[in-house]
Amino acid sequence: MTRTLAIAALLAASVSTASAERVLKLNGVQPPAHPVSMTHEFFADRVEQLTDGALKIDVNHARALGDAVESVESLRDGTLAFVTVSASNLSQIDRRMDMFSLPFVFKNADHYWTYLTSDRAEEFVAPLQDRGIRVLAFIDSGARNFFSDQPIRTPKDLEGKKIRVMASPVQVKMVEAMGGTGVPIAWGDLYNALQTGVVDGAENNHPSIYSMKFYEVSDYYTIDEHARIPDMLLVSEDVFQSFSDEEKEAVLKAADEAEAYMRGAWAASSQMSLEQLRPLFTEIVEPEKQPFIDAVTPLLEEQGAALGVADEVQYLLEQGKQF
Repeated sequence: MTRTLAIAALLAASVSTASAERVLKLNGVQPPAHPVSMTHEFFADRVEQLTDGALKIDVNHARALGDAVESVESLRDGTLAFVTVSASNLSQIDRRMDMFSLPFVFKNADHYWTYLTSDRAEEFVAPLQDRGIRVLAFIDSGARNFFSDQPIRTPKDLEGKKIRVMASPVQVKMVEAMGGTGVPIAWGDLYNALQTGVVDGAENNHPSIYSMKFYEVSDYYTIDEHARIPDMLLVSEDVFQSFSDEEKEAVLKAADEAEAYMRGAWAASSQMSLEQLRPLFTEIVEPEKQPFIDAVTPLLEEQGAALGVADEVQYLLEQGKQF
């Protein structure tokens, strides 16, 4: 009996030691100074603290373990434990996620966060779990704007232009609705594509444009705020289910705190980045938004039906009237 108890104690200690040394990989697509990357470091620190070191996260930045599309697949097969990608990058496994890419469905930042922090948004993304992915938190990515080699003041200025977009059918159709051609290109290849003329422009938010130095290969920045597409902090469902109940609770708590942390970090970074960009572009254009809204309005009904999210789109448009 004494020997049996001793062996059991030894095994328990071994499991405890193995648990303490469990290291999980997180991949991010942004460079280290980007607010999303800082949020990853915050999340990793909190997970380690809340689990007393039982779970440690190896944070990788700047696509070190693959681009967004590759990361989603790695997450599903469990090669990666965590990743943050745009909601648009999830359309490859659940086309409903492309609803977030629809232009002008969010009136402003308050509308955006009122929805994202609601039970309705949580229910909307829950089916991803059946595809091997769990959404832990929404990560702010601000409003998206065009930058290009020629000024874009109205949708007509997009006619004949090739504009880089994410691998999202809705984003391609959005640019087409405005008269241009949407060209999906990996984020890490965009600088060269702009430099060599493969595309004439692209679209993204202030911090991403500044951190990737796209002002070096584009002259004009048009702040039309045509979309607010959230990033999502994701965990492999298989990995999540391998956690103990206490570890699951700790990871979820750390994710909630990371979401709150990012909202503050993003607001500060976005404002600072815009001020840094002002002298770096030839011109920052602040156009009338209504012509852009009018150009894409038919797209909302068409794509809402095609994606099977017509009710959710209608809800967002109605909700937007309150803001």
